[in-house]
Amino acid sequence: MFLRALLRSIRKLAIAGTVALWLALLGGLLGRLAWPFDLLAHFRVQYAALFILLACVLLACRRYWVAAAAALGCLVSAVPLMPYILSEPVSAANATTREETFRLMSLNVWFRNPDLTDTAQYLEQSQADAVVLLELTPPQANKLVPLLPSYPYYHIEPSRMGAAVFTKWPVLSAESVPLAADGAVAARLTLDWRGTPVTVLGVHLNWPLGPRNARFRNEELAAVVSFSKAQRGPLLVAGDFNLTPWSEYFSDALQESGLHDAARGFGLTRSWPAQFAPVGIRIDHCLLSPHWRSVASHIGPFLGSDHLPVVADVVLRK
Repeated sequence: MFLRALLRSIRKLAIAGTVALWLALLGGLLGRLAWPFDLLAHFRVQYAALFILLACVLLACRRYWVAAAAALGCLVSAVPLMPYILSEPVSAANATTREETFRLMSLNVWFRNPDLTDTAQYLEQSQADAVVLLELTPPQANKLVPLLPSYPYYHIEPSRMGAAVFTKWPVLSAESVPLAADGAVAARLTLDWRGTPVTVLGVHLNWPLGPRNARFRNEELAAVVSFSKAQRGPLLVAGDFNLTPWSEYFSDALQESGLHDAARGFGLTRSWPAQFAPVGIRIDHCLLSPHWRSVASHIGPFLGSDHLPVVADVVLRK
């Protein structure tokens, strides 16, 4: 009797879970209508995994039609993930040396991070050509700069939603770039990489909780698009975007700007929250102008922040 009641409860929960997941999935497709819907778009990986689990449970409970609906939900959830899972084969003609590769890193160090010693050691060992740091407070910057002898050139925008760009290459120019009135301020740095001017834009867009912050985030993203379209030379945009590739805002921004995601083809890695992988999503990105081709992308280790570092190896197209 108890077992039968337990199975009945599991069956009801599985059916209810399938309905709830479909509502969340469909809600995420309506992100432009209201900011809460856009938040639902960010968990496509979790939706796909949960749909698979529910389909298996429903098959075991002999609820075949609902299991089919769960399987379809998994398929719909997984379609946008495919470009990140499926990688293109690398031919011998496209093989690159370390000298040809530009390594870009982005890390939200977290303003509450009490000790950046591990961060400094990781950056020094990373061999990155340029590093974008977010939430770097002035006291943290004062402690971190002496610990980075490999990065003597930098530009730090100290505002709350500012960014910092560190590089080992000589700087041609640097400036702070306001992205929205009373919103985030980006850090732009143009460096001389083996005789080629390369522009790096470090950004930290607003966290889109609430209509005001969501509006800020969208205005800032639009400014990044405008900035990118105005650039003629090699451009790299990196930072904490506070949105995932599954958001319509993100995909539209890539299409309008001509930028592409360095992570495509290199797996479904998360960058936040660092402390709890099951709900992890990728909101930190390295974006490339058409001048570049991505040859590798990965996530770095836990460094005391709520974000993980994102690293991209890119080369100029021949």
